[in-house]
Amino acid sequence: MNMQKRSDERSIALHKEIAEKLRHNPVLWEVPRKNLERWKQSQNGLSHALEEWERILHQKNKEQILALLESDSEEAKRLRSSSPFTGILSESERKKIFESFCMKQYNPE
Repeated sequence: MNMQKRSDERSIALHKEIAEKLRHNPVLWEVPRKNLERWKQSQNGLSHALEEWERILHQKNKEQILALLESDSEEAKRLRSSSPFTGILSESERKKIFESFCMKQYNPE
């Protein structure tokens, strides 16, 4: 597996776990909104990708957003690379996912 493919697979695994937590704990929907607001203030604005996330969070319903987090589409891959969902997973949850990918044998294609 090449490094980019591994990174994409790890990202989708992280975001699937995030989606699962969002389904079970609706209060967590505030995390990406608060992250975006904090980043906007500290950076005097948002990058294009984060502005896109801000629009998505305001315009799409929760099921559409969850589907995007779990999608393997090119759009979803691109958006996940600038995810405002940081802080939803605990450090131990993140570590578990990262370790599962470290255990996989690296096999350059």
